[in-house]
Amino acid sequence: MCRLFEKLFVNLCVLFTLIFVYVQLRSKFNIKLKKPTVSLVYDGIAGGVLGIVLMYFSIQVADVTKVDLRYLPVMLILLFIGTYPALVCAVIIIIGRLSYGINESSIASIVIMILAFLAFVVIKNVTREGTGLYSKSLYMILTYNLIFSTISVFIIGDFQRIHLLLINFWCVSFIGGFVSVWFIDYQRKSNELLKRYEEEAAIDFLTGLNNVRKFNQVWSTLLTNAKQKNERLSLLIIDIDYFKSVNDTYGHPAGDKVLIELGNVLTNTTRSFDVVSRNGGEEFSVILPDCPNHQAVDIAERIRKSVESHLFEISPTEIIQITVSIGVATYPINEAIVDIADQRLYEAKRLGRNRVCY
Repeated sequence: MCRLFEKLFVNLCVLFTLIFVYVQLRSKFNIKLKKPTVSLVYDGIAGGVLGIVLMYFSIQVADVTKVDLRYLPVMLILLFIGTYPALVCAVIIIIGRLSYGINESSIASIVIMILAFLAFVVIKNVTREGTGLYSKSLYMILTYNLIFSTISVFIIGDFQRIHLLLINFWCVSFIGGFVSVWFIDYQRKSNELLKRYEEEAAIDFLTGLNNVRKFNQVWSTLLTNAKQKNERLSLLIIDIDYFKSVNDTYGHPAGDKVLIELGNVLTNTTRSFDVVSRNGGEEFSVILPDCPNHQAVDIAERIRKSVESHLFEISPTEIIQITVSIGVATYPINEAIVDIADQRLYEAKRLGRNRVCY
């Protein structure tokens, strides 16, 4: 019986290892953000393969009867992803079981899987709203164990012969089920938290635009692409004129409102695929992919006029207007495009502000 428990433990080790690998890959490649059919294929096939691997480590308890934890991938996919990927997973596991041969045991395994899948779907749909993840898991594991035990006794026909097996299986099934649910839930929350931290590290906390770190990353990528494809790439560096006087006169909270609203104006005035960033303080930038210099100047002028005419509400009773100076540079006209755009910005400041220089 110790040998039996060891083999069931191997099932758990295989289960946790493959779950860990797939959850990491799923997060890395953003499978959940892809089309539903893509998720259906990836998640369903991955779960089915996991079930088949668990069958490979199954335990022989009679001439043609084996036990393992193949039901857990179906349960986990149903709990965390959805019904249709779980159905694909169950079908693949059934096909995998038939590959070992068609006999009484394989037919019993198919019946168990079908009944278990239907029971899991019912449990997921009929449990009251707000029922916890672990409560649903408990109902599903308990239901599967009852189905498995009943059919196993019916097939083998001798409860005394397999009662120790069933006791061990119930123990490992509960342990494996609950630990698997906890493991995936923990990984999912950890990955979501990590992604949130990564996004926050790349997003300006005030305006919601890209920060300078993200700007540098995107700029490097787009400039490399422009060089490789011999495309034009333009850059606007934008600075608010006399922004210090806004803070000094109305206070920093009012200045923050101006920055937030300016971010909205820039986003609404540029093209949908342009990249708007707040590079720091009152300085903003707009990366214009596949944009010649004359078109970049037109966009910059449109931005300047939009800002000049926009009414910035800094309080329920106060509205102010501001202007911006903009420097424009374009690759391949300018190689050191960021430096050139900065120089043009300072030139616009020197010439009196509220203008575009290129």
